[in-house]
Amino acid sequence: MSITITNGVLQVSGAQDKLRGKGCERPEFLSDYTLLDIETTGLSPYRDHVTELGAIKVRGGEVVDQYSQLVYYPWFNHVPSAITKLNGITEDQLLAEGIPVKTAMTQFRTFIGSDIIIGYNVNFDLNFLYDLTQKFHLPELNNDYVDVLRFARNYYPRQRNRLLDCIQRAGIAQTEQHHGLADSLDTKKVYDDFRLHFTPDLLAQTKQQLKNFDLLAETLTNEQIGFRNPVKNKKITFAPNLAMDNSEACKMVNNLGGQAQLELTADTDYLIVDDHTFFDRNDPLRKQVENYQQTGSKIKRLSEKYFLNMLDEWARK
Repeated sequence: MSITITNGVLQVSGAQDKLRGKGCERPEFLSDYTLLDIETTGLSPYRDHVTELGAIKVRGGEVVDQYSQLVYYPWFNHVPSAITKLNGITEDQLLAEGIPVKTAMTQFRTFIGSDIIIGYNVNFDLNFLYDLTQKFHLPELNNDYVDVLRFARNYYPRQRNRLLDCIQRAGIAQTEQHHGLADSLDTKKVYDDFRLHFTPDLLAQTKQQLKNFDLLAETLTNEQIGFRNPVKNKKITFAPNLAMDNSEACKMVNNLGGQAQLELTADTDYLIVDDHTFFDRNDPLRKQVENYQQTGSKIKRLSEKYFLNMLDEWARK
């Protein structure tokens, strides 16, 4: 049994099927790839939805094809006003100009094919897209990928590194359009700019920043623990019947600067339950959480799947 991070991917014995089966990050400069960008109604693939899909196909460093499509859903198409203010997309526009999300995702998955995927902060996009391919029973989106944001963080250390910042610094544009196809084209320009300016040493340094360590090791360094890992300073209780080994899960939490609790208390931050029990309204632990919450407790119930994917997202950063 083990819990490790290998080349930025979380590996959990007995529970790997709980994780999105995304590919591995490859910090490289490629000539053939698909570069993509999506627009969404928010940050969470569990609560929010995709509104626009955009991508370009590149061969020999040149754009040879492109995809751009607004999408709508059969059940819900609300777009928050803050999102409309950002990119101009409205619910009425989705219904008038979009196509059904299942149709669009089928086209988009075919467009990507087996290419390595490139994007800016691309794990954000991949989470939404992966879940949609699973929902519509399309080929799993397990393509390896290149995240241009990782290049930016190494080339411009200790600076703000939004796509907008990079296109301004490189003299590409002064504004970010926040539309899938336009942002894909701008991201390619940023990627090509880094290709021109990265030294072999800087590229090697970038590759070395992919996480590789054993989360059950007796001592993790402060650099390995990091200051943004999702369990640091959190009190966490693991319910019975999880796919992962409870004792290993507790050790991992303690090693990462959290505190594993054997019993649920009023000051618990997270209660991790198995995926089926998460939806069980008669679960005794659920009722205990609700009782604590009525007295002001901030306990959150998380499914094992959600918890492990949260850790995987941190592992990939």
